[in-house]
Amino acid sequence: MNKEQFQKAIKGTKFEIDLGSSLNVNGSPMPVGMWNLILSIRDCKLYSKGIKPHRNWRISDIKWYFGVKGGAGEIAKRLEEYKEALAS
Repeated sequence: MNKEQFQKAIKGTKFEIDLGSSLNVNGSPMPVGMWNLILSIRDCKLYSKGIKPHRNWRISDIKWYFGVKGGAGEIAKRLEEYKEALAS
């Protein structure tokens, strides 16, 4: 996924908005969207194996936040692509 495809995919989502704000992680600033992306990848991988990350966790929240569709495995792969697009 290149930068143009990535920008088009996240257009109008909460994820796009949160990439602009930052939080403090171990003394360094990190975009809130990136933090949520990393945790969501972890949570989707757990959920695809039948483990619910915590009681109030919902896959629909991930779908809404990132603007993705599909099952937990497909969503985890798409989020990995987002992470790679941000890294490049």
